Amino acid sequence: MVFRAETQKLKIHPGAYYTVNFYAENKTDKPMVAQAIPSISPGLAAEYFNKTECFCFTEQTFKPREGKLMPVRFVVKPDLPEQYKTITLAYTFFDKTKTQ
Repeated sequence: MVFRAETQKLKIHPGAYYTVNFYAENKTDKPMVAQAIPSISPGLAAEYFNKTECFCFTEQTFKPREGKLMPVRFVVKPDLPEQYKTITLAYTFFDKTKTQ
């Protein structure tokens, strides 16, 4: 599977909503079911990062060779402490396809 963020860096203003896209592509000739697990660094900043829409909320089904743009909509709470200058959002995709 190919998986990447369409936007590598984004300067945000706490309290404003943003949408970023991720791209995933099934490079196999077989259908695939995958689940993305998010992580936020530094970990303590996670309580200030609120996803309102995310492909990670549900399993994603890919047809053979299918590629998808998948949005993440989020807001960083305005009370984010000033010590957090950089927040990194990352995903790990797990293949959950049932094999027979």
